[in-house]
Amino acid sequence: MSLTDRITAQPVSKEVAVAGTKAELGQNRVKRVLFGIGGGLAFVLAVLGVFVPGIPCTPFALLSAALFAKSSDKLYNWLLSNKILGPRIKNYQRRKGISKSGKIKVIVLMWIMVLISSFVIIKALTIQIIILSAGLLGTITVWFFVPEGKDYAEAEEAEEDI
Repeated sequence: MSLTDRITAQPVSKEVAVAGTKAELGQNRVKRVLFGIGGGLAFVLAVLGVFVPGIPCTPFALLSAALFAKSSDKLYNWLLSNKILGPRIKNYQRRKGISKSGKIKVIVLMWIMVLISSFVIIKALTIQIIILSAGLLGTITVWFFVPEGKDYAEAEEAEEDI
């Protein structure tokens, strides 16, 4: 099977996230409601992340998309059509992760906010240690656990091949 055949044979990301759970969730209304509530909470945190420095927007938007995909097609499609969060989610899905240069940018910006928060704004030592620990945890998460996607040029070439 050629690379082009494999790419076209792969389902889109929503289908991947939902494929195994649609039948099960259709029968279990409680799970669908819980996923919807979780998606709503993640959505609120993502919107806050747009305006409040230090709260990550994209991870909460991705979490919201995954939970809405499992709970309701209507909520999922509404989120993808959102003018603020929709492009972030679509970009992540298209590239299958964050490029290495994107990860570096995220980590640098995160540490700028962590250092400003812990040394300029906050004076209590305990809270400074908590903020620095959270920054370290965030760095480890972004670098090791967030999938590494294609750069823009690679993603565009892959789309042209399809």
